Amino acid sequence: MRNEDKAKIIFFYCPNCWSRIKEDERICPECKAEIKSFDHLSYFERLLRALNHPERTTRIRAAHILGELKDKRAVKPLAKAIGRTPGIRDIFFEEAIVVALGKIDGEEALPILIRLMDHPSFLVRGAALNSLSNFKNEETLRAIKKALIDPSPNVQELARKILRIH
Repeated sequence: MRNEDKAKIIFFYCPNCWSRIKEDERICPECKAEIKSFDHLSYFERLLRALNHPERTTRIRAAHILGELKDKRAVKPLAKAIGRTPGIRDIFFEEAIVVALGKIDGEEALPILIRLMDHPSFLVRGAALNSLSNFKNEETLRAIKKALIDPSPNVQELARKILRIH
């Protein structure tokens, strides 16, 4: 198959179980769900479902858009999606979730972001730290100060920048 032909391939997935299906499939061969029955879902509901999509870029894009929408209903589903990716951890997806949580204005995200300051990835901790800088309270300040002794020099530097310490 030529490269030009490969670029034209479009994959379709069951909106219920995310199994690959044919474009004209009406019933998913895996989970037996009626494909058309998902047409009524709102854009927001489709984005939430896309957090479980098998393709990494779709999951990341869904998290990003949910952050841009700033809808507080997305906080819990986003938080649940962390660490839930199949197989090995998807650090870039988790980082996108943290960035999205930081864009959603609300106290519901604050404890999640503080908890993520203990995440094993410095990328996720850095994103959490950046998101925490949007909140102005004592709990946030403690978490930012704690980042001054983070194992990652990048996270330490970001904490100094946020606290304006040179």
